[in-house]
Amino acid sequence: MDVAKLLEKQAQAHPGNPAIIFKDRAVSFLELKTLSFKLAQSLLALGVQKGDKVGVYLPNCPEYAISYLGTWCSGATCVPLDFMLTEEELVSCFSHAQIKALILKRKSGISLETLRDKIPSLKLVIVCQEEAIDTLNFEGLLQQAQDTAPAVKPGDKDYAIIFYTSGTTGRPKGVLVSYLQLGAPPKAMDFFVDLTEKDTVLCAVPLSHLGGLIYLQNCIAFGLSVVLMERFIPLEFLRNIPKYKVTCFWIVPSMYYAFLQLKEFESFDLSSLRWMVTFGASNSPDALRRFHQFCPKAHLLNGWA
Repeated sequence: MDVAKLLEKQAQAHPGNPAIIFKDRAVSFLELKTLSFKLAQSLLALGVQKGDKVGVYLPNCPEYAISYLGTWCSGATCVPLDFMLTEEELVSCFSHAQIKALILKRKSGISLETLRDKIPSLKLVIVCQEEAIDTLNFEGLLQQAQDTAPAVKPGDKDYAIIFYTSGTTGRPKGVLVSYLQLGAPPKAMDFFVDLTEKDTVLCAVPLSHLGGLIYLQNCIAFGLSVVLMERFIPLEFLRNIPKYKVTCFWIVPSMYYAFLQLKEFESFDLSSLRWMVTFGASNSPDALRRFHQFCPKAHLLNGWA
């Protein structure tokens, strides 16, 4: 997947269309391209080179998407970790990946000094959503950098991502995803469904997880809009469907079950939905049939890993 090329394509075709909507703030495709290129240029200027590892430790937010895209445009490898992980888990995974740079939001219980001390490869710390004195500031870097596409072109076999498993059968293991493999989810979606720039999808899955990342991949591949939630709140999720005329989403079965427990569930207008996917675990056919009764025109699909 040529991320820079896709960003330029969507920015040219739909410059003012919202790429990401977060807490009622829209980031247009033109803004997404500009900010992603600026981050890539900043990383390169700070010494990040093709193939270097860039860790990301953020909750769902536009900065997470920009961190992915900017890292890829720089030819580096993104190492995303869930924002719920502890300091010990961060040190373990980031040390194993040998990250050179880290983009994060400060959080109670996470010491930047400890991360620097215990991750020998870490040279750059970039803090989001605050004025930083002892570190680089994400927003400041974006203001200063050039907004042109970097000349770096990663090869198909270069690594775009290192995902870490949950570690249920031992220590978390790094799973490598190449730049060629980045294009696989949109191709699979294109085979099974008819996503277009007219679609609006709703994401409450962590962007640190493959299920969340697919929203971003489809955004730049098809030019669709992503309504991004910081975390999954069942009532807020349902409210967002009629509010933004959401047409599609993919979630795990437990999230469907959470909807059905709400006394307000039957009052929501779900008629805008064209299709939805359940993935990641076995599901209850009865529960899904009940949910489907309130959006009968939508296609309900099972996703399999």
